[in-house]
Amino acid sequence: MSVRVVVLVLLLATPLRAQNTGGGTASDLMTGAIRAYQDLDFDTAARLLRRVLTPPLVTGLGDAERTRALTYLGAAEHYRQRHDSAIAVFRRLVLLAPRQRPDTLIFPPEITRLYNDVRSRTPVVAVRVPADTEFSVGEGGRLVAWLYPSTPHRVTVAISREDGRPLATVFTGPIGDSLDVRWNGRDSTGGLATGDRLWLTVASEGVGGARDPARMVRIPLRVELQGLDTLPHPPPLSARQLLPERADRGSGLRLLGGGTLLAAAAVSLPAILAPGERASGTRFVVAGALTVGGLVGYLSRRTGSPLPENAAINRTRRDAWRRQEDTVTRENAARIRAARFHIHAGSEVAVEADNQ
Repeated sequence: MSVRVVVLVLLLATPLRAQNTGGGTASDLMTGAIRAYQDLDFDTAARLLRRVLTPPLVTGLGDAERTRALTYLGAAEHYRQRHDSAIAVFRRLVLLAPRQRPDTLIFPPEITRLYNDVRSRTPVVAVRVPADTEFSVGEGGRLVAWLYPSTPHRVTVAISREDGRPLATVFTGPIGDSLDVRWNGRDSTGGLATGDRLWLTVASEGVGGARDPARMVRIPLRVELQGLDTLPHPPPLSARQLLPERADRGSGLRLLGGGTLLAAAAVSLPAILAPGERASGTRFVVAGALTVGGLVGYLSRRTGSPLPENAAINRTRRDAWRRQEDTVTRENAARIRAARFHIHAGSEVAVEADNQ
């Protein structure tokens, strides 16, 4: 092969290698970046790693690969004397993987110290929730979430609606190495919580007790209550269904008027039915008795006086309604205990970082 051919091949191969290094897959760029880092070419390592961590390449990375890329990038930025950039990268790493620590077999103590300092000042938690949880309402089951903090701090774990309105507070207090919290599927009033989209939220307080609501982990939940079919409660008794238990002015007058009418009938009917007959004293005695009875009824039914016969009827009706209400309540309680919660947790965990 002539010298001119060899030179031509080398000239053609050089740009091909350069193109492969600059525009390969995420895996290729990661390999090139780590090789550059090991060769102490931190500028090249940082440039390649930033390309890996930028769309569209970053969308093809798993959490482990993103964690590895951020660790190398933070170290590269430190050795490039870009201290603020290294802190920002390590903060991203803490938010992605709160329990992650640089491998001490790869990175020297100065890198691990810097990362641990950033980690201690960035309180956030990683949350692990089963994709699907099912339990019976009556069995006392729970949705379990495991929390892993970056550093000990206080957290508030809550269930909220999609619009952010709180539904139930699950836990408020300090978290150390790890913590598991449990939710029984009920809201703050004890009612059963259902919804196409609820949120499990874990809000971290800042170091030293300073609240920092921007540091929050949110997991979407779809809560279904299966097998719940309750009976309607009987409507309450209306005023029409109950008799008055106190006399009013009209009731006494009705008794007096009724007695007077009966007395008049007792006197007049015999004369109408048997004209010409001589009136006997008996009819007048009966008429007088009816009149006196009406008068006694009027006096006994003065306004506000109790009507015991009406009260007894109402008591019977109310007792029947209460028995029906108690039967429905017991049956619904049994049906609720037999119902089952099915909670599906979304696979995507949204972490909102602060703006520091």
